[in-house]
Amino acid sequence: GCMRNGKLYPFGLIERTEDCYKCRCGEYEMECCSLFHTPVAYDKKNCKVVFNKQSCEYDVVQKDNPSKKCAYSRV
Repeated sequence: GCMRNGKLYPFGLIERTEDCYKCRCGEYEMECCSLFHTPVAYDKKNCKVVFNKQSCEYDVVQKDNPSKKCAYSRV
């Protein structure tokens, strides 16, 4: 298998790791890509970015009221 952040994964395709990556574990290497996109264009003065490990997405929320979401663009 392959080690990633202290966890052993089996050979083959891993649909989702604990840290939100999709990986392929081979005999000699492990290749991974992220399942999340990073918000880039949002109101940085009034909003903040919070990573949601359940959904593997970033939430952009109001700083003074985190229950309200902010509009944003992502890459």
